[in-house]
Amino acid sequence: MSVNPDKNFLGTLTDKQYDLEHEKLEIIRKHISKFDEFLPSQKMIERLEQTLDLGQKISGADASFYFHELKEAALMEQGYDWYTAHPMAIAYYGISPYSLYHPEVIKAYPEDFNRNWRKAWGIE
Repeated sequence: MSVNPDKNFLGTLTDKQYDLEHEKLEIIRKHISKFDEFLPSQKMIERLEQTLDLGQKISGADASFYFHELKEAALMEQGYDWYTAHPMAIAYYGISPYSLYHPEVIKAYPEDFNRNWRKAWGIE
């Protein structure tokens, strides 16, 4: 699997690994619960939980989702609506919106992701 050749696909998160924090994962859970259930988001949270339980670091799409959701939650707490906070959080890290979900999640829920997502991750 190849990542989009665009060097800014993961923005400031490129080639870095990060520790997860239980408290921050709780913020993401609470934030996500404000929206209609979206199984890919639940699957991303499960991925983060498993990584935390194993004491591992995150990178790539997992880091993109984690930091994006944290920033989006903070912006919404400041009074921004989702339609404003979502692109602001994407811009904050300089990521591609297609980097927010791991390829395994995209493959597991193909009905929720169009060909642009598959193309971005090099999924056939």
